[in-house]
Amino acid sequence: MAVNEERVADASTDASTEASAEDVVATDGRVIGRRAIQTRRRILDATAALLRQQGALDVKVIDVAREVGTSPATFYQYFADVEDAILCLAAELVERVPEFADRIEADWGGPDGLDRARHLVGDYTRFWDDNGAVLRIMHLRADEKEPRFRRVRNDYNERFMVAMVAKVRGAQAAGRLPQAMDADATAGAMLAVLDRLPSYRESFERRGTPREAMIETVARILHATLTGP
Repeated sequence: MAVNEERVADASTDASTEASAEDVVATDGRVIGRRAIQTRRRILDATAALLRQQGALDVKVIDVAREVGTSPATFYQYFADVEDAILCLAAELVERVPEFADRIEADWGGPDGLDRARHLVGDYTRFWDDNGAVLRIMHLRADEKEPRFRRVRNDYNERFMVAMVAKVRGAQAAGRLPQAMDADATAGAMLAVLDRLPSYRESFERRGTPREAMIETVARILHATLTGP
């Protein structure tokens, strides 16, 4: 069913459903209806699954269409190409950042502070397990200065950076961290640790370093660096 036909078929849906559809458009700019949104979701889910299995360079539009059980023409109604779908998946991950940033903003100064850091690193590592293919492409394309991916990565990083910078400055004000430590540079370094180490997890495990040891190490580095001794 074509996009405009789906929209007509969905004209009788309730106001809340139509309001949510206003933010979703086809590649030609037309607002799409409920069933079209479901098709778009299936395309995104299939793209994510194929990325985990094959890697970005090997995923083609025809592969995604076959996985969904539709045609390449239907794919192109929603996305210009596979990278466009990956960009959308990356933008969706930005919406998950607050659940981690809120935990960084929590008080780590008490006796359970290190445990809070451990839980954060463990959960973020699992988040990378589930979404690493999309996150790696986001970072790669942003590093290559692709403007759309740079914007998404900036949005992704912002809440992490704000939470970490505040933690460093609080520790500096309390005299637990030296003023010579630049808060932004410190936050950036810790975010790099969080984002890079999970992508090397399998390599560590092949060398005999268990997952739990990596999480413990990163948690201790993060806790000490953000809060001071």
